Amino acid sequence: MGDSSNLDLISDLPQSIIESILTRLPIRDAQSSSCNFIKLLGSVPYLERLTGRIYFTKYLSIDDDRGRLSVTYSHLKIIELYQVSFEDMKEILVVLHLITNSPNLKELQISGSSNTLAAMEATDLDFWDKECPSPCLFERLKVVKMTEMSGVPHEMEFIKFLLERSPVLEVMSIMPCPSVMDGRLNMLIELVRFRRASARAEILFIQC
Repeated sequence: MGDSSNLDLISDLPQSIIESILTRLPIRDAQSSSCNFIKLLGSVPYLERLTGRIYFTKYLSIDDDRGRLSVTYSHLKIIELYQVSFEDMKEILVVLHLITNSPNLKELQISGSSNTLAAMEATDLDFWDKECPSPCLFERLKVVKMTEMSGVPHEMEFIKFLLERSPVLEVMSIMPCPSVMDGRLNMLIELVRFRRASARAEILFIQC
């Protein structure tokens, strides 16, 4: 008999079950199992919706190479990622590689979970020029929802990146973290200065 640990038992499952596995696998169980989470993602190129709950991007960022996905998700239209730490460059890479490998993405939802003090001290802002190729466009992205935003540098650079690369964007809604009070005005001022690839793009700044 072959080594059953190398068998791909995921891709043959019904799509609804695959998505349920992706959204419910806790990080402590994933780390202790033989399941390679990138292999799991690589086995499901026909995903239409991906929801990553707490620790999802954190787990994918554990290995240096795990953020670099080679598969193209041509059917993926909606991505939801919760509690993304924008002070962690590896987590940002995971997000970037997911969305840039999803050419038909229509809706993106991300909630932040940044250590504000650490994230405010970001010194590697040239990261965006290095990791984001100029030809990259999100040609079908129409809706972006960002919640729990703290206004830290890499959050704002990510928002800027999306606005500059989304020619059919219709709405970007941004809800700041409830604990962020003093920086809201500065965040809003910076947002309205960002160039938009879509003349129709509307920015909604939602006060909670």
